[in-house]
Amino acid sequence: MRVVRFAVLVPFGVLMAQSGPEHYRAGRAAMVVNDADAAAAAFERAIAAEPNRAEYHLWMARAVGTQAINAGTIRQAFLAKRAKNEFEKTVQLDPANVGGREGMMQFYVFAPAMFGGSMAKARGEADAIAAVNPMRGHFAHAMIAQREKDQGTYEREVRAAYAENPDSASALSSLTTMLLGSKRADEAASTVERFVARHPADLTALLWMGRVAVATGRQLDKGEQALRAVLASPQLGADGMPSAPTAHFRLGELLAKRGANADAKREYETALQLNPRLNAAKKALADLKS
Repeated sequence: MRVVRFAVLVPFGVLMAQSGPEHYRAGRAAMVVNDADAAAAAFERAIAAEPNRAEYHLWMARAVGTQAINAGTIRQAFLAKRAKNEFEKTVQLDPANVGGREGMMQFYVFAPAMFGGSMAKARGEADAIAAVNPMRGHFAHAMIAQREKDQGTYEREVRAAYAENPDSASALSSLTTMLLGSKRADEAASTVERFVARHPADLTALLWMGRVAVATGRQLDKGEQALRAVLASPQLGADGMPSAPTAHFRLGELLAKRGANADAKREYETALQLNPRLNAAKKALADLKS
């Protein structure tokens, strides 16, 4: 009787607004601004509407994992288990879902053994990822090596990913991150420049051009031009593209490097207006004022 009464009382338009895709899109939008609580609530409703959509469970796992970052110890353990369950459900529904397997791999890498962590299981997931997507398989094995402090294997895997996929912005990001992290900013800069020469409109590469300009302290004009091109692009904020808050934050970093603190302050403030949870921008703004 309750189901019939609900169907009679709720207008059709409201039911349509509560469809799985609507809630899923709301959850993805919330994730862009790091509002994991709102995202988890939206993905929960999406799953209730369509429980067999692998992507809904994947993003639910990611939202719950983000919630766990700032949670207390007891709740963190609960959220970690929930995230693992959602990743498992993702893979159950779609065994070739690389995102789900990456989530499982990360759980096994970072969870304590008493909660199910296992480097052997992590390697198994990395192998499964490589069978579907060799590049992301390299990324997975690189993460495992980094966790084990095996710098040689970490670098080999990252370089292999880029060598096999020289036109992939994801591979470029992984390699540039590794180079900057190991204090090889000059190599990072030359790598990004060669990529941009081949792909002058790639927003991820242009964002990296700004970042390596800050890291090296050279070609700041070129870096600023690249970041402003990112901000002017109609693709900004699209799925898989840099977000506006991040681009404003990176431009703020570059302007601060040039000593243009007033302009940098405006960029940091704009980034925080767009995403109040962007902690890197909060810290940069505080450092600028001190």
